[in-house]
Amino acid sequence: MDTFSKALLSEKTDRIPDEFDWFEPLIGDWDCDYYDEYAGQKRHVKGEWIFRRVLEGTGVQDIFIFPSRNTKDENPQPDGEYGTSIRMFNKSDKCYDVVYTCDHVMKRLCFKKENDRLVGKVLDEKATFWVFSDFTGDSFRWEYIQNMEDGTKKLVCHIIGKKNS
Repeated sequence: MDTFSKALLSEKTDRIPDEFDWFEPLIGDWDCDYYDEYAGQKRHVKGEWIFRRVLEGTGVQDIFIFPSRNTKDENPQPDGEYGTSIRMFNKSDKCYDVVYTCDHVMKRLCFKKENDRLVGKVLDEKATFWVFSDFTGDSFRWEYIQNMEDGTKKLVCHIIGKKNS
């Protein structure tokens, strides 16, 4: 392993207290099903989502690959993403500061725990949230939600992740 990988990747440490280790259930490799509407049509795309602890256990980083490396040739997507997020625990505010980036966008979020859900407020967008829920150990759900002015919620897209064994 090279020096960069050794410095980046890490095991769990006490840098994030156990009661705030909210992203621990996501550590690992996930096969994912992505659902949305694109060009007026319902769409399903296979993808990968890989989560690891980083920087001496101070955060969690992921790699978001849609469509998956195995399906991108047979099912290319004009808006496919190959991105990454870094989630750093903020001791003062008891939340996670997050940045997500890919080739066309960068978003900043603040994640807090609400019951059994991890709710990330997209900071530069008035009513946009990313939500992780339905953790089972072998699966999870992710949603991109917009709160509309009329009080309704719009599910923009969602992902079902299944543990890659």
